[in-house]
Amino acid sequence: MHRTIFEVMSKSSKKRTSSKTTVGTLQTRIWLENLLRTHKISRKDFTKKIGAENGDPTGIVLRWLKGLHTVKESRVENLAKIFEGSDAPYKLPLFKLLRNRPLTKADLFKIMSPYMRISWWIFPDPKQPENMGLSFPPCLINDTDTLIERGDIYGFTAILYLVRIAEAEKDAIAHFYYMGAAYSALPGLCRNQLFRKRWREVLDCLQSIHCRVMTSMFIVKPIPSVIETQIFSKYHITRRIFRPIDPETSRLIELQKPFEIADFHQPTRQ
Repeated sequence: MHRTIFEVMSKSSKKRTSSKTTVGTLQTRIWLENLLRTHKISRKDFTKKIGAENGDPTGIVLRWLKGLHTVKESRVENLAKIFEGSDAPYKLPLFKLLRNRPLTKADLFKIMSPYMRISWWIFPDPKQPENMGLSFPPCLINDTDTLIERGDIYGFTAILYLVRIAEAEKDAIAHFYYMGAAYSALPGLCRNQLFRKRWREVLDCLQSIHCRVMTSMFIVKPIPSVIETQIFSKYHITRRIFRPIDPETSRLIELQKPFEIADFHQPTRQ
């Protein structure tokens, strides 16, 4: 069902939902869950190994896992000396872009410049089995269709960068366009094992970014049920060349859009 812009404004004026998920706690939980999983160590053994069980009566490891406390970057780096490579998820640029605070264009360029070459993104090929088989073509900075087709962390991160650029430039039209692309790319991100368990928290953080531009928030709304279905379906073929063909129309079967656009008409009175 399409919402009118007036319905959205009415609902938003009555109640504005505040985010219960902070990027810091999300980042901490994803980092620690990945460390325990990849290094095949239990929480109890991990606690003993880092000496926190007797040295810290607050039970810091459990607090990290429950989202009650955020880990400091210095501690993540120190633990990476024991658990090699465990700091990689923590240092993903995605988390800096998700922080609900103003970012200048200079800030944004600094975050993403390692992945840019003039007008192009420089990313490794996607690793999802259903999207593999052919080398992925180069991607222009603003090419959201190709970024969505990647169906991975990099594609989503690049689109989120475009969202934040539109915010910094106070371009509401570009912002709502890129937010639609961000919601479309979200299932691809969250099919990754790092984010799968925490997809609702990621969506929560993304919506907090969305709310920073009110006009955009009134126009575009995610459909969580579609996002969830695409995350947990057996296959999520984002790359067009690999999508099945509809036998009746001989056209590629498009993925369902995980967002809706508000209608710009006054609802009729009953």
